[in-house]
This record gives sequence, structure tokens and C-alpha cells, in this order.
Amino acid sequence: PVPDLAESWEVSPDGLRYTFHLRPSQWTDGRPLTAEDFAWSWKRVLRPETASKYASMMYVLKNGEAVNRRALLIEGLPKHVDVEALRTFVTECLRQRSADSDIAARIDQIRPSDDPPGAFLFLSADEASGNADIQQVRQTIVESVAGRSYSVDLLTPLSVRIADDSLVRVAAEDDQTLTVHLENPIPYFLHVLSYYTFMPVPRHVLERLQQQGKNPDLWTRPEHIVSNGAYQLKEWKFRQYGIFERNDRYWLAPQIRLKRVKLMMIENYNTCLNMYKTGEIDWLGRNTPPPSEFLDHLAKYKDFHNEPNLSSYFYWVNTKRPPLDNVHLRRALSLAIDRESLVKYVARGGQLPTADLVPDGIIGYESLRRPLFDPDEAKRQLAAAGYPNGQGLPAISLIYNTTDAHKQIAVAIQQMWKKHLGIEIQIENLEWNVYLKRLADTDFQIARLGWNADYADPFTFLELFSAHSGNNHSNWANAEYDQLLRDANASRDATVRMATLRAAEQLMLDAQPVIPLYVYTRPTMVKPYLHGYYRSPMDRHPWKWMWIETGDVDMTRE
Repeated sequence: PVPDLAESWEVSPDGLRYTFHLRPSQWTDGRPLTAEDFAWSWKRVLRPETASKYASMMYVLKNGEAVNRRALLIEGLPKHVDVEALRTFVTECLRQRSADSDIAARIDQIRPSDDPPGAFLFLSADEASGNADIQQVRQTIVESVAGRSYSVDLLTPLSVRIADDSLVRVAAEDDQTLTVHLENPIPYFLHVLSYYTFMPVPRHVLERLQQQGKNPDLWTRPEHIVSNGAYQLKEWKFRQYGIFERNDRYWLAPQIRLKRVKLMMIENYNTCLNMYKTGEIDWLGRNTPPPSEFLDHLAKYKDFHNEPNLSSYFYWVNTKRPPLDNVHLRRALSLAIDRESLVKYVARGGQLPTADLVPDGIIGYESLRRPLFDPDEAKRQLAAAGYPNGQGLPAISLIYNTTDAHKQIAVAIQQMWKKHLGIEIQIENLEWNVYLKRLADTDFQIARLGWNADYADPFTFLELFSAHSGNNHSNWANAEYDQLLRDANASRDATVRMATLRAAEQLMLDAQPVIPLYVYTRPTMVKPYLHGYYRSPMDRHPWKWMWIETGDVDMTRE
């Protein structure tokens, strides 16, 4: 990772404490940017009321998960308390209070804590664990346990409280010094800090909006936004364009040569390509992928780029929506897809076929190499599901967001499932915002999506399927899987850690809550006079390092 606002940092020998020294910086409105802005912003992500989909990324912070999941902190316990003995104690307290027997079953996990001393009780919101309202469950446990003595040898009354953000171990020592304590010494921490979830938000703007009786989430509107990066938003036309200008308060501003960038949102690739040919666009981005029939033609041009990325194209499977709650059916669907033919004859963009979730290319991680296509085993799995040759299978639908490329993939897979399994599925295209709503509500059976690595580590893909990930659209949850992820991040041995993550991926894919199809390539067109565009497996291309130059003349333009 390349440092930006951090001038330097130190790491403790045990890898659990990072101390960052920030360079003097400002928000775009001239207000100083301080270490407290980072501390407050990170805690804001973890507050349950923020409802951040990416809150689980901050579980690396000490007590971050406990705060986000509103765990109960029991204080006054003996050191090195036995977890099962404590579970028995809490269960007995509930029994003596004549509490609903389902409540004890709602205790998902108990984790001893050294800072603060005590233990966290994590509760399950899974409906299968009981129907009592989760807030009432917390209150009942508090009332049943608080004030009790744990044992005859320890008569101090126990206290019980809901974990709040004061427990998150991130603090501003002064305006330029940020101290961060981690749950475990994870090797990718510096990499994950480059992700936008860890970027500071302008507290003073959010609080001002709140004081004015407005929704503080409106701070990102053009009329309110205050930022701290290399560029600042000047104009935004919904679904048309955004105009960004160089932020002259940014610490590297004198070295930034592009003064203005216009980001255009165009859904039709023909329109994009024509504007590129006429010089209206200098760089064709990746959000509008070219139809496969264009690729052979485009590949002839020197300004065409197409490299594999750390990103996967896959289908979510809603594991709670019948008949897809049957693991054998999910396996059959995956095995009946001829991925090599899919990328060669349909996608046609040099994509890499895969039945794994984690792409190749992450140092130290050995790919699973699961079967790309096995129609015979697919038929056996379909029969094991109770639908030999597709007989008696209820209707299944697949949704995708509207683009020609996604449609071609969906139609091809529809035909493969018909050919190899004898089943019919319905496919439906949806406008992007409607599609996102269906995903968020898990209102689908099978749905297309992709995932770009947030950082160069397998965890960025595998964390998607943890029970408490805000991006887990599969409705699949597995306690053993979640424990493997925790064990991996608790290991200081890189080889052991990668092997544990590999075991987690194997366990998850055996359950098939997702059907991986291929590793993305990123076809794009870049004018030869646009310099500073470099190949990036993470598909990150900062504008601040780009410039336009024709001949001997250095030009600044949109």
C-alpha cells in the first residue's frame, strides 16, 4: 500500500497495535482534518444504527464486532472464565427468572474479553433460534444476570451492559496521532485501510445537518459534500455525469496535473464507443462492458486493454427459497454449466473459467480447482435432490441487471441447464436500482453479481459469506465456516492462515450458496495521450497520477 494521509506508522511486536502519524491535512472547506475524524468515522460505521453493509470489514478492530452486533458485556467475572460454565450459569439465571426457554438458545456465542475484562455474549437473530424479539431477549438477559454473583468464591455482583462504541479500541492521541488496536494480528490490515469504508467522513457536516433537522446521510449531496481527497465534486447530474475538480487543499495538489475530470454515465456501449472515436471520451471505463461480439474487433487496436483482475463473476443462490434450499439441487446447477464454453463462445473477453470463489493471483493462496463442468455428476446430484431428469422440479427464476453481456450469459446458462439437466428456468432483466432492491431484500432465487477484491487477500471474498456480512445475499450461514474465518485471522503463521481460509472456501462451496462462473477481465479503451494509466489487478487507477500530453505539449482538459 502507498501511504496518503499517513506520514508514518509503527506496529507493536505482537502486531496488535498500530500508531499512525498523520500529515497536516484539510477538508475541502478548509477545516483541519484530524485523527479524531478517523476515530469518529470508524466508530460510526460500527454503530448498529448506521446500518453499514460494510461494518463487518471493521471487525478487525478490537471489540468492533461486539459493538456492531450489540453484544452483551458481562463484567465482574473471574479471569480465564470457562465459556461453557458461563453459558450454564446464564442459562440457570434465566431459568430461575422463569424466562422463556428459547432465550438461552438465542446465545450464539460467548467470547472471553481481556479488554475490557469480562465476556461478550453474542446473540443470534436467526428466526430458527426463537421468535422472541431480539431487543427483549437482551433486556431479559440483563435483568436475569445483572447483580448476581458468579460463584461462592466471587461474590462481586455482576454487571451487564450492551456494548457501545466507547469499547472500540481506536483513539486520537492528539490531532495528528491515531492509535488502533486490533482483535487479531491480521497481515492485510494496511491493505484494507485503502478501502473507502475506512475513509473519514466530515463529522462537522453531518452534525450540522442534524442540527438543522435534516437527514445527516444527505452530506454526500453536491450542495453539502465536504471531502478530503485529490478531487472534489463540483457538479452531479443523476445518471448523466459528475464533474470533479482538483482539490487545491490536498497535500499533493501541486503535483496533480489533471485539473478537471468529467465522469460520464452511459449505459449503451455503442454510444460510449462512438464518443471515444470522436474524442469526446478519453478513457472508456469498465462499468459498461462491451458486448462479446465487439471484443475481437477492439482487440486489434493498440489503445485496447484487457487484463485479468482480482474479481469474480458469479450467481447468488437464495438457499432459503425452495427448491433451492436443497444442496443437491444447488450442486447440480453448478456442475451443469460448461464454463470453458461460456467464456470462449459467449463472454469472449479472455475471462478465466472457474468454479472457485477466490481468483488465482493472491500470493500464498492455493486455489481449490473445483470441477469446471461435470454433467454426469450434475445429473446424479439432481436425482439426489429428488428431481430425476428434472421431473417435478418447481419453477426457478434467474434475475440479472440489464446489459447485453449479462443477458448473453443468462441465456447461455438457461440453455445449458435445459440441455444437461432437462430443466426450464425463467430469466428476468431488471433496471439497476430495482435489481439492487431485490438483492437487498433477498427477493430472488438466483441472481447475478460480481465481486472486486477490496484488498489483495482471500478474506475479501470469503467474508461475503459470513453470517453477519451485510453483503451476504445467499441466506446461507454456517457456524463452522465463521469459526474458520476467525481462526484464520487469529493465526500469525501465514501458511496456516491460508490453509485455514482454503478449508473455509471448500466448506462453503460444498454447500453451494454461490455458483462461480469466471474471473473477470477488464476490457477498456485508453487514448494514447492519457498517461498514468497502469495495469492494476485491483482495477484501481487514481486520477491524481494521470495527465494528458500530445506531442511536446502538456494539455489539461476534461
